[in-house]
Amino acid sequence: MIEGRNPLSARISANLRIVLALALLLAGVVVLGAFHWSSLRHSAEAVTWRVRLFARKAEGGIPELSWSELWQMAWHRGGFGLEGIVQGLSSDEAVTNPYSTNADYQAASHLFREQCAMCHGNDGVGGDIGPPLNHLSFKHGDSDLAIYRVIRDGVRNTVMHPPPMPMVRRWQLVGYVRHLQHNGVSSAGSKAPLHIEVNSNQITSAGSRTDEWLTYSGSLDGHRYTPLDQITPANVSQLRIRWVRQFDTPLPTIEATPIVTDGVIFTTEPPSDTIAVDAINAKSGDLIWRYVRKVPLTAKACCGRFNRGLAILDNHLYLASFEGYLVCLDADTGSVVWQTQVADPSLGYSLSVAPLVVNRSVVVGVAGAEYPIRGFLAAYDGETGRKLWQFDTIPGPGEPGNETWSGNSWKTGGGSTWVTGSYDHALDLLYWGVGNPAPAFSGDDRPGDNLYTDSVVALRASSGKLAWYFQFTPHDPYDWDSTQTPILANISIDGRNRKVICWANRNGFYYVLDRVTGEFLKGVPFVEETWAKGLDAKGRPILASAKPVSSDWRFVRPANGGATIWQNAAFDPRRGLIFVPATEGVAMSRKSLHATPEAGELFLGSGGAFVTLTKTVPVIRALDVATGTKKWEYFPPARLENPTAPGGVSYSGLLATGGGLVFGASGGSVFALDSATGRELWRVFLGGDTRAAPISFTVDGRQVIAVSVGRGLFLFGLSPKPQQE
Repeated sequence: MIEGRNPLSARISANLRIVLALALLLAGVVVLGAFHWSSLRHSAEAVTWRVRLFARKAEGGIPELSWSELWQMAWHRGGFGLEGIVQGLSSDEAVTNPYSTNADYQAASHLFREQCAMCHGNDGVGGDIGPPLNHLSFKHGDSDLAIYRVIRDGVRNTVMHPPPMPMVRRWQLVGYVRHLQHNGVSSAGSKAPLHIEVNSNQITSAGSRTDEWLTYSGSLDGHRYTPLDQITPANVSQLRIRWVRQFDTPLPTIEATPIVTDGVIFTTEPPSDTIAVDAINAKSGDLIWRYVRKVPLTAKACCGRFNRGLAILDNHLYLASFEGYLVCLDADTGSVVWQTQVADPSLGYSLSVAPLVVNRSVVVGVAGAEYPIRGFLAAYDGETGRKLWQFDTIPGPGEPGNETWSGNSWKTGGGSTWVTGSYDHALDLLYWGVGNPAPAFSGDDRPGDNLYTDSVVALRASSGKLAWYFQFTPHDPYDWDSTQTPILANISIDGRNRKVICWANRNGFYYVLDRVTGEFLKGVPFVEETWAKGLDAKGRPILASAKPVSSDWRFVRPANGGATIWQNAAFDPRRGLIFVPATEGVAMSRKSLHATPEAGELFLGSGGAFVTLTKTVPVIRALDVATGTKKWEYFPPARLENPTAPGGVSYSGLLATGGGLVFGASGGSVFALDSATGRELWRVFLGGDTRAAPISFTVDGRQVIAVSVGRGLFLFGLSPKPQQE
């Protein structure tokens, strides 16, 4: 008779396996610590997730990897992304291959010719026996781990037998297969691999080279300006489409600003995919590689699943993925180098921001103030993904500003940081806008000014410490985020040269602040507004009513979309003008209902307490940078409606050029205006949503304009006038 296994014995055996696993891990930590203590200076955090990882393995988890493989991978620099497993990702989602350098490529190239080419062809184009490897999808899985398993285990009942080689060689082959996959090798021969390299000095001086667009704003000062002057008011009518790249996304709205370097355009497709596109050939736009990010459908967002672009440093691209991860990609191949969780999507956090590279760190902000979150801004080491600092935009007990929140309202105070900031390298100051308080429409639940919501914060980029702040809308009851990108300028104010920040705010006022101290210098309305009589000597709004929100309905301007939102303004330093994409509108508001915060649930108070009466009207206004005086205005086409846009109008941010032009998009059209007068000089209707701002750079020395419209990336260039006979 065979007896069943004793449950107690089974539990003891399982516990023993866990104890042995932890003992083995501890021994490894001691040994590694003895020889590599400098690399373990942040060992507490590193050991914690590894303990949890090996405990999961001891409990029978992670069957895809052996104990030996898991051990080697966990202690490799960056840990192969295995930390993601203990944060809730599957093994296929978490594991990332770090063996993707040029040296790895060369080693794997030799291995491939020796071990694989006889079946798959020298260039991976396929043969009589093996399938091609230059496809974006594979039968047995497209993840790094799926490719690794095929190399390690082979494929049953086929001639694909596992070649004998150590683990490192397998991972190098994974990187090589990724190269074949993403670079689209054809039977005509292999494309030369990319060799992208952008150093930190290039980022600091971004905007100085005409063949690049290296940051969200084109430069760290937020100007959205290019000195390129080949396209002028005299010849802009000759712009023609050179090529179109169709996006592979079901979502209709593109808000991303591309990164451009070395003839390659890097951009994102919503919600969080990334592509590299060839920009060199006049008839190109060909896909070089694509990275597909699996974003859970359960990830929350109040207002759409957007992404606004990438950052770049060295050979790395940085993606703020919608579901809360900062992902580092190899710019040559699109393979994942590392990823780290920034925020928990189950609580209402999401990421839509384009990261900003500051020195050697990557700064990223969070979205989600429509949920009961506590906003923050964080910086990560660009090489390893290790968090360097975090600044909480809602101060906790004992921190300056916490007294501006009653009771425990600070715990769910909102204050998201969902639009990219600017940086002054000489001052080492990072300037970032902070969004609305939560609940957005229920001010009674959070008496006080509610710092640092609706503010700009100036942080020491090296430490994340607050240098100064300025609050535009204290105790905001209107949902007027101050998340616009700051524009840094050096101008004369009242006869004195000043380093300033220029800010067209969602509340309807244009501000000029001293960017060294935060001192308020100037402030005037740039749209029609009724909620304030003006600003006092320190820039604080003088309310039109002692109780701005009452139980009765009241008219308010601007409307609940605000005077401007996230779409960027542009600054022309030659002409001293700031061009602002604005909206005019009127709404009715009244006192909102009290709100009870529940984790992961919308926390608005009552959105119905703020109702737009008519569609908002988009308008572009040119303002004198020092005074805010309006120089001209232009009403762009607005016939294409978008239910997610303010008032249903789909409009973009702006681009200013040295050629005396302002480019923008609205209502499905792309247009160019005369910088001096605002007169429309060129317009083309493309259809589709128009939310992404144009950029400009040179291809083969010739100026081009790139802009995303609908589900396509369009590249425009000058077409010579036809010769007269």
